[in-house]
Amino acid sequence: MKKSQRQALIRQIITEYPISTQEELLARLEESGVSATQATISRDIREMKVIKVQDEEQRVRYSLFSQPSVSLNEQRLRSAVKREVLRIETVQFMVVVLTEKNGADVVTNWLDEVAYPEVAATIAGFDTFIVVCRSESEAQAFAEKLESMRE
Repeated sequence: MKKSQRQALIRQIITEYPISTQEELLARLEESGVSATQATISRDIREMKVIKVQDEEQRVRYSLFSQPSVSLNEQRLRSAVKREVLRIETVQFMVVVLTEKNGADVVTNWLDEVAYPEVAATIAGFDTFIVVCRSESEAQAFAEKLESMRE
């Protein structure tokens, strides 16, 4: 397996699983049919700028240096949506959201941090924000996603 393929697999593994040691990483690689040495994995970790962070359950795990903790940001977004959002409406390829007073920027800040691929842009006012999606179907699905966060 090429180095770039192995590193792509390592990236996928540490994103999907709470890996905290090189031994755990080697085991996951072997489960995927990749044989590597500890020295190779150590070099990959250094080259990929993999670091150890504490996740939302206070466990130490590997993470990409440039990668924010998506699950933690999503948790914060969910909390903000639950607390601030009053009404959600889809208008063609946009989602218009009414919030509590001064709540629009709070929600959009976390929304921008999570960086959902279907979101092209967010525009926030005082108590309303607009999410511009890439298509009408993505806007409808995104509105449903926001609605589920309110529950």
